[in-house]
Formats: sequence, structure tokens, C-alpha cells
Amino acid sequence: MPQKPGLNRNLSAERMARKAQTQQARLVPQGLPTVRPDQLMASPENGRKKLLKIAELAESLRSDGMNTAMTVIPPDVYIKAYPQHREAVEAGVAAGVLFVVHHGHRRLAAAIQAPLDAVPILVRHDMPSLRIAAIQENLQRMGLNPIEEGVEFQEALAEKDDDGKSLSQRELAKRAGCSQTYVSHRVALLRLVPDLRQAVIRHWMKEQQLPDAESGSDDEATSALLLPVREAATVYARLRTDLQEAFIRGELTAMDAAVVSKLPVDQQALPSGEAEADCPAINTEDAPKAALPVPRGSEVPIPESPAADGQPGTVSATGRQDAPKPAGRDTAQESSSQTDTTAKATTAVAEQVEPRGVLVVRSVEELASGIQELLSPSEVEDLKRLLSS
Repeated sequence: MPQKPGLNRNLSAERMARKAQTQQARLVPQGLPTVRPDQLMASPENGRKKLLKIAELAESLRSDGMNTAMTVIPPDVYIKAYPQHREAVEAGVAAGVLFVVHHGHRRLAAAIQAPLDAVPILVRHDMPSLRIAAIQENLQRMGLNPIEEGVEFQEALAEKDDDGKSLSQRELAKRAGCSQTYVSHRVALLRLVPDLRQAVIRHWMKEQQLPDAESGSDDEATSALLLPVREAATVYARLRTDLQEAFIRGELTAMDAAVVSKLPVDQQALPSGEAEADCPAINTEDAPKAALPVPRGSEVPIPESPAADGQPGTVSATGRQDAPKPAGRDTAQESSSQTDTTAKATTAVAEQVEPRGVLVVRSVEELASGIQELLSPSEVEDLKRLLSS
């Protein structure tokens, strides 16, 4: 019995293949010639030796495709410009290579990792200098400044798909081939006042080694202000508008701004002078020193201290202060005598207990060596006699 056509067909597999083909067609711009990524080879003269963020770009190509065509060169034109690479190019041609990539090496690596079935190309046949053309293309490829990027990110986050859903910052970063922090910082820059936005742009232009743009303010101090993206997004963008303007006028220091930005918006305020005066950590006046404890008389000499009624008191050898005696005919003589006696006794005690040093005992040998250095030979003999008794 003849078999009916189509009975052994895997309709599910065919539908999946057609869907994949449609998806790949959507990922490639229409109207441009395309080739498979394995039909391209990287230029041996590529100036970028290490390709960065290939995985992020591959994820972006996997979801949205390659929107910019790679510039490629026929092998014979490339060999004519760089005959020293004839052997490498001819080996690639033998393996099925159709073109040598002139510009787009990072995109080629990401397309292979994605992987894409086809990539758009722009074929160049005549170039006066491939190296100069590559330099010109890199220099002329001027990116958006951080503020412009923030606007684009904000507009992309506001868009909705057919189901009425919008992208999150994480999803947008994944599709754009960057980190979520990169997106969030640039969106945060849109909360800056115009002068601070211009300060961010000036800092970016300085990093790009570009000529200074026209300043948005006639104030020389404001024109000289430079703000890195991270600092502007994590500190100044969190401040209220009036505090941002206070920073521009010099009424808010960078240190104070870092502290105030961590507070909720309704609690943010300019630091007051009274708060600084009440804070002992920033008080300019010397803080009163606490009275030191009175040492014992057997350790150090204790100076005289005045009595409560203005008459000098006396200090005994034990460190206790004697109350002054009532005034009389013998008071002056007794006070003078007691003062001399106390001074002599205190001096004798001080001389008697004067410390000679501190011994750090780690072993018996170190103890013996330290004693010999501190004591005289006769004292050493006395110590030996005391230890043996």
C-alpha cells in the first residue's frame, strides 16, 4: 500500500526551524549583504589586542540582533595592503573565509558566541590606508555623553511593549550590553540641576581629551567645576535641588554633601554653626583636662597645695594634707618648720624610690641580664644573698 505523503514528517521540528529562520531574519538589518560569522576572519593588523565585554554584547545580539554592519575587505585587497600576512589570509581562504574584518572585531567575536547564523557586512574595495581608516573610524565614532545616555535610558525605560509592559533597569542593561549600575547612575544624573549636569559633561570631555564645551554658566567657579559620574550620581543627585544649588554657591562642602545625601529628603538641611559648636569633635577650643589622680607619697613627691582659707597646707609623707592651724604668734614659725620637714622627707622618699627602669621578663636569662644592667655589683651581691636566704 503506497504511503501517503507527509506521514513521516516531523511537523514540530519544521515549525521550530521556520521560527528560528524568522528570528534570525529579524536580527539582521534588511537590504545589506550578509555572511555567516565563520566566513569572516579577524584582521592580523587589528589594533585592539584584547576584546572586552564580549559576553554582554553577545547577550544583546542574541535578543536584538546586530544593527550595525561590520566593515570587511576582500582577501586580495587585504593582501595587497599587507603582504606580510599573505600566508595567514590564504590559510583562512582555504578554510572558507570570504572577507577579512576591517572594523567590527568585537561584534564578530560576540556574533560567534551568541551564536548568529548571519551578520550584516559593508564591503570596502579601495582604501588608501587601512590603518589610518581604522583610526579615523574609531576617533569619529563619538559616543553620547553621560547626560545624553541618561535621557536615552530613561526614554527606553518609559516605553511599553505590545503587552503594556516596560523594561526594568536590569532588563535594559542586559539588552544594551552594560551593567545595571551603568544604567542607574546615568538615569540618576537627570536629577541634577543644570550647572551640575554641565560639570559632569565637562569631566567626561576631559576624560575623552576633547576641547572644552561652552559652559552653561558665566560664573568662573561654576565653569571650573568637574564631577565624575559615580560621585554625581551617588551623592549630589540624592540632594534636594536647593542643596545642590547651595553646593554650587559654596555654602555646602563636599564632605557635608556626602553626609547629608545619606539622609531622607525631608530631613536634609544645611549644617548649622550651632551644631558644629556643640560637637566636641570639631570644637576648636581646648577641652578641659580631667584632674590626674593624686599619687601616693611613697612613690613620687607631692607638691604643696593651698588651703581653703588661702594659707598653705602641709603634706605628710603618706600623701595626706594637714589642715592649717589657726593664726597665732607661733604659726609662721611652725608652718615654716613643717614645710621644710615635709620637703626634706618628700625629697628623701623620692630619691629612695626613684625608678631605674622596667624589666620585661620573657625568660630567666633575660631577667638575670636585665638585673645586671640595672644594679651595681654590690647590689647584685646583696640580691644574691637575699635570694639564697
